[in-house]
Amino acid sequence: MENPIYIGLSRQAQLRREIGVVANNIANMDTTAFKRQINVNQAYDQRIRYGEKLAFVIDIGTAMDLQEGGFKVTGNSMDVALRGQGYFQIDDGASVKYTRNGSFALDDQNRLVTQQGNLVLDDNARPIVVPGGGSSLNIAGDGLITYDEIEIGRLGVVEFQNPQDLKASRDSLFISEEDPQPAEDTRVLQGSLETSNVNPIVEMTEMIEIHRTYDSVKRLMDQENERQKQVTQRLARPLQNA
Repeated sequence: MENPIYIGLSRQAQLRREIGVVANNIANMDTTAFKRQINVNQAYDQRIRYGEKLAFVIDIGTAMDLQEGGFKVTGNSMDVALRGQGYFQIDDGASVKYTRNGSFALDDQNRLVTQQGNLVLDDNARPIVVPGGGSSLNIAGDGLITYDEIEIGRLGVVEFQNPQDLKASRDSLFISEEDPQPAEDTRVLQGSLETSNVNPIVEMTEMIEIHRTYDSVKRLMDQENERQKQVTQRLARPLQNA
């Protein structure tokens, strides 16, 4: 195969991966605090002799769009949102992980946990125990937790110097090799949840554009294949007449 075919294949492979990223964004448009993913690639322009300019495409990976989602008021005292770049600290039994999904509950030991049962940690990386079932629970903007005006702890809200280095785990959790720092510019909103930052109109438009581009690349590859076939047939004629 000549360069135009290789170029087209690299572009088609990248578009397939991009469709997967967009589809995942759409599937998580209602997931609390979900951050949309962006496909990252690098292109090397190559002009072919009998067509428009194409480019080799190298798939680098994905990046997170860290823009805040909206805020949905729930009125549930166990629901907490973060305004700013902070993350909650979570112990899933294996290690400390991080999330912006503040849909919390109490387990049978009155410990504050995620919907998956993972422990929510305070600013000293300890579990948070809420006495009395949490009916009079109050969480201040700085994360201070009180029950009937008695302080019982402070949510461990942290931030990262390089949040793009966070690696997605499962259940809206992230892993980081960087040591987090206390989040100084993040405010805690009790009774609210952060919504996904996925815009379904943008994602559907992107999906349509990907399909159009894929079809365009396929047409160019078909044209190049036909050109090569015609050249081969013309070169073979003198041998057939000999």
